[in-house]
Amino acid sequence: MKKLSPRFIFSFLSLVLFAASLQAQTISADYFVGTWNVKAFGLPDGDKDLIIQFEKKDGKLSGGFVDPATKKVINPFTRVDLASNKLTANFIAPEQQMDVYLTLEKKDDTNVTGSIMDMFHMEGTKAK
Repeated sequence: MKKLSPRFIFSFLSLVLFAASLQAQTISADYFVGTWNVKAFGLPDGDKDLIIQFEKKDGKLSGGFVDPATKKVINPFTRVDLASNKLTANFIAPEQQMDVYLTLEKKDDTNVTGSIMDMFHMEGTKAK
């Protein structure tokens, strides 16, 4: 029987550890489910406080922007995608009637960072 070389063993263990670290970085859609209080900075009309809500139906994320007064979704997302640790949600901007996207990434258990159209920084906290 042949002996395994130390180089092979090291390479194999490195690959296993790398795969495990990638899997640990991937978050589930359940992380985003709920209501988020988000602030968008530097928008053309100034900084804006937003309430964003996500829900999971049939294994897919959906949601939209919430009206603070009625607590109902007023501008639903047209598409929500989750890849690795980054959520992308598309919506129609009411003022310009154009397709816009935002991204959110997990910062820690209750905080996210992101951007609108990769131009306007956002920070948010999960509502309790």
